[in-house]
Amino acid sequence: MEKFTELHQRFWETMDNGQRTEIRRASNPEDLECLPAFYHLIRYHNPGEIRQLARVAFLLPFAEKHSENTKPLGRQLSDAKISEKRIFQIVRSSSPNDLIQLRRAVQQAKLSSIDWDVFGKSLFYWGEKSKKQLVQSFFVYMKEEE
Repeated sequence: MEKFTELHQRFWETMDNGQRTEIRRASNPEDLECLPAFYHLIRYHNPGEIRQLARVAFLLPFAEKHSENTKPLGRQLSDAKISEKRIFQIVRSSSPNDLIQLRRAVQQAKLSSIDWDVFGKSLFYWGEKSKKQLVQSFFVYMKEEE
């Protein structure tokens, strides 16, 4: 499996606007599995990883900058005044609605940057553990402020 920062870099630096737009317009991660731009992005991978890579690619257009020294996603969503109700909507939803809700929250938050190694891994292995980490980073940060 490739590093997620390399996937992010390929999306923003080697794909043309039309290909990025094609990925951005996908309404859910499964839609990506029928788009040529998605396969140009991932290049050669284990066919068993296609669905996981589609989850990562689904969020690539909405977090443009990579930085290793950035706050976890939950903290950034908290800083952007995303309500805890929305966070719980994400974690209580099942696939693909959970990722659609997450994408909307990320779009609304207008993240300045995200650590794609951490965020990509979270999306690749998206499930109960990733959702718990999102909630914990959202609330642990809120607790620190008080």
